[in-house]
Amino acid sequence: NTKGSLITRGLAETTRLGVAMGADPLTFSGLAGLGDLVATCSSPLSRNHTFGTNLGRGMTLQETIAVTKQTAEGVKS
Repeated sequence: NTKGSLITRGLAETTRLGVAMGADPLTFSGLAGLGDLVATCSSPLSRNHTFGTNLGRGMTLQETIAVTKQTAEGVKS
């Protein structure tokens, strides 16, 4: 399914970046990597998931920031 494909590609990209920066690739297959990625991508309780959903539904970045009560990671990147 689409969500699984995106999570898989996200994990691969994150792992490549981490390894290029000197990280142990096994770090990304545990709770700190895959576990966090799955939770972030699939839980409507995740602040990052909610932020992305708002953007995907057509809200502007400024509107999404205004209605978000928590810090979402990576907004400026």
